[in-house]
Amino acid sequence: MPSPFPGMDPYLEDPDIWPDVHGSLLPLIRGQITAALPPGYVAKMDQHVWLRAEDPSERQMLGRPDVFLATRTGESGSTPATSFVAEPTEYTTLAPVKRRKGTRFIRIEDKRRNKVVTVVELLSPSNKTYGTEDRTRYLDKRTEYLGTGTNLVEIDLLRVGDRVPMGELRGVPADYYVLVSRATEFPNAAVWGFIVREPIPAIPIPLKPEHGAVNVDIRTCLDTAYDTADYGYQIDYTQPPVPALRKSDAEWAADLLKKYAKKKKK
Repeated sequence: MPSPFPGMDPYLEDPDIWPDVHGSLLPLIRGQITAALPPGYVAKMDQHVWLRAEDPSERQMLGRPDVFLATRTGESGSTPATSFVAEPTEYTTLAPVKRRKGTRFIRIEDKRRNKVVTVVELLSPSNKTYGTEDRTRYLDKRTEYLGTGTNLVEIDLLRVGDRVPMGELRGVPADYYVLVSRATEFPNAAVWGFIVREPIPAIPIPLKPEHGAVNVDIRTCLDTAYDTADYGYQIDYTQPPVPALRKSDAEWAADLLKKYAKKKKK
């Protein structure tokens, strides 16, 4: 049975549930994209990996080494010659490089040219938390997409957190946003904003200009994830969602859920 909400279910934003939603939803979006792609394209799952080194100034002295020898062949090639190699002044330990795995995303490739054409990102809380390393790294990667002529689709189904830069939005503030930046139209981008009471609009996923776009129905993907993971069993709809809704939306949701509970009893 699908979620009782007409669009995004705010209960799925709960920090205890959202990581699983993210992991379930993205492959379903990839599946829809794959089914609609024209020949010559492939949609792949990928994952951000951040490389981080410790402070390079933090070096550890390990003592002075013994003098060692290096041999080289003489000019005649007959007799090896021996020469002293300058002794290092010290030994040091280089800062280890740590690999940190970030969120998963979708990349659409032109198979013939082996080139990434479009990236689809489903934002996570770490992308929307100001001052965190994950947000900084993501915004750097985002700039790289935009600067290298890659189409970018950002899906933000989280009400809280710091929005990623979307320019000056003139419409009524929304709960959720989808941004589509076509490389051919950059720096202009299209933005879909919708509130918790509204359906999730179908979104065009841009390809190369000559191939237009393929549409993705995010709500259908959410319904499949909802049923497959049995989120309806995990969620207690008698309690307010986390994060909380605005008062007017909370009242609307309470009425909606009462009707939903009566429908389930029949």
